[in-house]
Amino acid sequence: MGHKPQSLGERTKLVYSMYSRMSADTVKGNLVTLGVDFFVLEDSWCTRRTRPGCSMPEIWDIEDSQNVGKGPLCTHMSRSSRPHFTTVFSNDIYKVLKVSKDLR
Repeated sequence: MGHKPQSLGERTKLVYSMYSRMSADTVKGNLVTLGVDFFVLEDSWCTRRTRPGCSMPEIWDIEDSQNVGKGPLCTHMSRSSRPHFTTVFSNDIYKVLKVSKDLR
């Protein structure tokens, strides 16, 4: 699944990749590499936009230009977390996702 990230900034970036337009498989791989078991997905982090270009997915577009134009992963995860994650808790504000540890 890749190398262990060395810096705090690199680890933080991998966690926040849930709000990018990367594939669920890629983001799950990032989280597995970090040893993450659960992820708290807050919907407002995905949809909040203080001004044009300032939503989390739009900020990620600068870092990850190869996925520009795709739907944000966080939007997909708010609807259906399977097969890479399992929703273990949900309310109107956030979901707690369990990271699947299978080979997928």
